[in-house]
Parts: sequence; structure tokens; C-alpha cells
Amino acid sequence: MLYPPLNDLTSKITSKYLIATTAAKRARELDEHPNSTLLNKYNSEKSVGKALEEIAGGEVYPETTK
Repeated sequence: MLYPPLNDLTSKITSKYLIATTAAKRARELDEHPNSTLLNKYNSEKSVGKALEEIAGGEVYPETTK
């Protein structure tokens, strides 16, 4: 089962495409800098899962262009 649930993610970012790209970018950042975590506790061991948890927790948002 996916954790966090998709409805938790889509309540923060409405586009599934933006969720995927934002999580991928944040996962790369976590791989490069493992000490840059934003939450105190994670349920996932992998960087993609951690990135999704950060999105669901409201800590990570997609970059917007002006």
C-alpha cells in the first residue's frame, strides 16, 4: 500500500505529474545530502518515500515559474 495515501498528496499538490516530478527532485536532493531531512520521523527508508512524506506533510512544494 502506498504511504502516504494519494489523497493526502493531491490535497497539497493537485497535479499527479507535479507530485511525481517534485518527489523525484526532492529524492535526488536527499540522496546527495542525506542530512537535509525536513521531518523528524519517516515511515519510509527510501528517498522517494521520504520525499512523498515531506510533500504530504506540507514541507515540500513544486517550484513555480514567474
